[in-house]
Amino acid sequence: MQLRFDADVEAFRAEFAAFLDRHLPALLGPAEGFERPRSCSHIPQWARRWQRLLFDNGWLLPGNTEEFGGRDVLLAFVRTDAKLPKHRGISVLLIPTDTPGVVRRPFASVCDINDVDFNEVFFTDVRVPVQNLVGPLNGGWRVATGSLGHERVMLWMGYADLLHQLTVDFSPSGVLERDRYATLVMDSQALRLLGSATLARAARGEEDVPAQSVLKLLGSEALQRACADALNAAGLDGLVHPAVTAPFAALNLDSHYGSWFDRYARTFAATIAGGTSEIQRNIIAERILDLPRNQPARN
Repeated sequence: MQLRFDADVEAFRAEFAAFLDRHLPALLGPAEGFERPRSCSHIPQWARRWQRLLFDNGWLLPGNTEEFGGRDVLLAFVRTDAKLPKHRGISVLLIPTDTPGVVRRPFASVCDINDVDFNEVFFTDVRVPVQNLVGPLNGGWRVATGSLGHERVMLWMGYADLLHQLTVDFSPSGVLERDRYATLVMDSQALRLLGSATLARAARGEEDVPAQSVLKLLGSEALQRACADALNAAGLDGLVHPAVTAPFAALNLDSHYGSWFDRYARTFAATIAGGTSEIQRNIIAERILDLPRNQPARN
């Protein structure tokens, strides 16, 4: 069954394919480049402001320092018109990290010194040609929501696999641990069933963005809770690192069967990637529960 795409999505795919034709030999893989200030919440509030250089037919980013994920090319969501409403003044630019003026400095995660999926990226008068604009100028909000929606689908599918693997790797003993194991099994089944229903609606062409937030929130927090239970059940042995807690499986990452401490520590990234749990709760509250966006002031 083939999913149906509208004209905007098809145009994005064509532009992205053309970009890859120009840059693919030097690229290992694209990644979303999001600016993450301390008050990280919604894209419209923190998208970086860029200046249009009419004489260069492109954009210039003055000297500044931001933090981004990604390695070889950034799919950057930037504010290109501060006068427009926050959802309408955003554009999407593809920026190879070998562009003059871009300095990429990978940093390790808490789990492994060789785990360098994120980078601190420094921009110094970086010039981005107009050909690297994805979609219409100031029309990047639709691309942003589509990109995040796709990411959340891939994330909850991964969480479903990890939860299922935990049902095999975690051997409970005692009443309390068996109760927590039962919660793990129910969460695993619930995520798969809800996810299958959401995918079926998508295959019929029905858009249900809030449902992706439910799946992402359920999967990430169920995974974190289950790994914490397994770590506690292992006692002091759970802190031994490195260690092997599951049989080797081809194509799985090493972290899928690493120490219980490593598996638990990595779940914190799950509650951040694709939008934090707090953001998912806001989406669910507003778009599913129909709660007011701002709590009215009390007299």
